[in-house]
Amino acid sequence: MRREPKQERSQARFEAILAVALELIAARGYEAVSMREIAREAGLPIASLYLYFPTKLAIVQEVWQRYTGSVGERLQADLALLDGAPDSTAAGALIERLIDLMVDIQISHPGFVEVWGCVAASPELRALNSADTLATAELVGRAICAAQPTADAELVHGLALVLCEAGSSVTKLALELPEPQRSRTLVQLKKTLQFVYASSLAAFARQV
Repeated sequence: MRREPKQERSQARFEAILAVALELIAARGYEAVSMREIAREAGLPIASLYLYFPTKLAIVQEVWQRYTGSVGERLQADLALLDGAPDSTAAGALIERLIDLMVDIQISHPGFVEVWGCVAASPELRALNSADTLATAELVGRAICAAQPTADAELVHGLALVLCEAGSSVTKLALELPEPQRSRTLVQLKKTLQFVYASSLAAFARQV
C-alpha cells in the first residue's frame, strides 16, 4: 500500500515523483526506466520513493487514474447540454467535445503514449480501465435517457458504451498517425459517431 500524502511537503514530493517519472518514461520508455533512477531525478532516497509508490506500475496507475478522472469531471459538465435538448444538434456538439477532450488530455504530455501501453499490458490496469469505461458509459447513457425519455434504457446503455469505447480506441489510434491523416481520422470519427447516435435513436423510436 502506498502512502497518501497529507502534508504540503509530502504532496510536493508526490507530485515531483509523478512529474519526473512521466518525463523519464516519455524520453526512454517504461521498461528502460528504473525506480532508482526516478528517485535520483526526483532528489529522493529510494526508500522514500517506495513509501509513496511501492512499484513503478503504481506510478502509472496514478497517472492513468488522473487522466480518467479529468475526463469524467469535464464530461459531466458537457452532458448537462443534453438535458432537455432531444435534438441531434446538442448530441452532435457533445460528441465533438468528447473526442476533442480525449485528444487534448492524451496529447498534453508525450509520456501518455507509454502510459497507454502499460494499461494494455497490465491485467490490473486493464480492469481499472474497463471499470472506468463502464462508468463513463453509464453517465452518457443517463444523459441520453434524460433527453430521450421514450427510448429503451437497455438499448441506450449499449449505444453509450459503443460511443465511449469507439471514441477512446479510435482516438488512441489516430494520435499515432502522421498529419494530415491524424486530423482526417478524427473528423471521420466524429461524423461516424454522430451518425451512429442519430441512426440508433431513430431505430429505437421505431421499436416503441
